[in-house]
Amino acid sequence: MIEVGGAQRADSRHGLSRAEFIGLLALVSTTIAASIDTILPAFDEIETAFGKTVGESNISLSITVFLTAMGVGMLFWGPLADAFGRKPVMLTSLTFFMVGCLVSTFAPNFTVFLIGRVIWGAASAGPRTVGLAIIRDSYEGDLMARIMSLISAVFLIVPILAPAAGEAALQLGSWRYTTAVGGVLGLVAAVWFLRIEETLAPEHVRPLSFRPLVAASREVVRSRTAMLFMFATAMSYGAFFPWLGSSIQIIDNIYGRGGSFAVLFGLNAVIMGITILLVERLVARYGTMRLIWSFSFIGLLVSAVYVSVSLGADGVPNFWLWFAIISMLTAVNAGTNPLFQTKAIEPLGHVAGTGSSITGAFIFIVGALLGGLIDQFIDTTVTAFGIGFFVLTGLALLSIAAESRIATTESR
Repeated sequence: MIEVGGAQRADSRHGLSRAEFIGLLALVSTTIAASIDTILPAFDEIETAFGKTVGESNISLSITVFLTAMGVGMLFWGPLADAFGRKPVMLTSLTFFMVGCLVSTFAPNFTVFLIGRVIWGAASAGPRTVGLAIIRDSYEGDLMARIMSLISAVFLIVPILAPAAGEAALQLGSWRYTTAVGGVLGLVAAVWFLRIEETLAPEHVRPLSFRPLVAASREVVRSRTAMLFMFATAMSYGAFFPWLGSSIQIIDNIYGRGGSFAVLFGLNAVIMGITILLVERLVARYGTMRLIWSFSFIGLLVSAVYVSVSLGADGVPNFWLWFAIISMLTAVNAGTNPLFQTKAIEPLGHVAGTGSSITGAFIFIVGALLGGLIDQFIDTTVTAFGIGFFVLTGLALLSIAAESRIATTESR
């Protein structure tokens, strides 16, 4: 699908065909999505199982806890991958991933369920962090952006299928089957990952000791491009996470269409996937930065329309109008996220593991906290989602503008 000069040398590093590489890294990423999306249809059953005192807002908290733990976990997996190699650290993280899944699946009460989610989330940081380091080991520039977009597009198959899988699991008789799905995918990913070759170059190995870690961290923090795009990505994630945390509440409670949730959630994912594939094609023609600017402005404009429409309808616009606008917003967000992450990690190839850890931790912790904050305001209206999207997209644009202005000044 992608023909770029010198690509064969890059592909030879990981030892897989490019198609298999994209498929494998996409599957590794889907372990994260499956850990969230398959349990969304089971919120009511989990609440019932653990008692009404748990409350719907606390069930939603399981998403925020997972994402926050994932952000914290990212601080550890990257340095480990720089010291011991990508492959063994990936396999270790997938093992802990399955342990956390088992703890939540067999939890006797809600506290143990959340403990499992914390272990599960922290372990999920491994596939995300190490996977990004492997991509950076193997590719760079617009080619890396296109590879990231293709992986993201394949990754979105899970949001299409996961809620339906969760519904099917519930039909088998228990919400516990919905949490077990993630563990099964983790096992499949671990077995498949045995095929990949180590991508960490010997000259980039960094001992797991204090001074090398500080030196690598300093290099990450000193990279203006990495820091500004890291901030932009965190804003983008913060705008999107309420879709994961509150979509079931909006569709079921506000609009009374809970029976259609799996289909609607999957349709939204299809739209995001098509947009990402479009972006992958457009990057080859126009370049990464032009696409970032264009899609970010579109996101800002559409979110402003969202807020206006919602306020004009007392917070509950026509369902299909709302769904059309929210699908546009999430599609634009999905299209730009791989590009943001590419720009954030690209300057850090020599410290890709630590760079992925630091940027990833910031992105997921800040994104999860901002998303959780927006979730708290989504109760009987949908306006908060649009306001959050508008504000955070605006902040991301300011960060991009700052990077571009400084780069332009330095080039004179």
